Amino acid sequence: MGRALLQWDEWSPGLDTDDMTLAEVLATMPAAEAEDVPEIIRKYENPESPDALPGAISLARHDCIHVLLGRGLHVQDEAFIIGATMGAASDITDEAVDTFIHVSTTLYPKVWQFSPEHIPSYRLGVGYSIDNLPNRDLHLVPLEEEPWQSMTVREVRKHFGIVKEELRAYFRKAELLVPGTRASRRLDTSAHRRDQSLNYRNDGD
Repeated sequence: MGRALLQWDEWSPGLDTDDMTLAEVLATMPAAEAEDVPEIIRKYENPESPDALPGAISLARHDCIHVLLGRGLHVQDEAFIIGATMGAASDITDEAVDTFIHVSTTLYPKVWQFSPEHIPSYRLGVGYSIDNLPNRDLHLVPLEEEPWQSMTVREVRKHFGIVKEELRAYFRKAELLVPGTRASRRLDTSAHRRDQSLNYRNDGD
């Protein structure tokens, strides 16, 4: 029997998908259609738009970045993923970062809009890629196609230099900057893994 799809707010791939293929992890992700994305968002985030910001990426390719970076679909997760994709772009500028913050907090429709509390996660994503994946231009790589889809997540991460411990370090920063949210609580950090191990042992006593 195939694995049941989760609701969008439940889905979070985490970082321990190493031995699954990219396609296998994506198959667990709740479906979304590109045409559901509002026009104002497509203006700045669709790579075919003349006003697209650095790192603008197709929805299918964007979903692949969620898997590689182990983040779910809450707005806080989206902020990190968009930031990381922009930060990995070779043409990223401070002006583009400021523009995205402005439009995402003021012009995007309410259900899609970032709040000030989401901006630290966005900046963390930008910083993560600038520090660890400079000029990788992830948005230009057809991850939604072969051979990428048949590669394991471990193989794809290794190709781009995505190191789980570096991600966990940024996740720990997120816990400090944005504490207590559901997205922060389920981040895959080494501290969480130790706590979970202790809980499992205590449950068995």
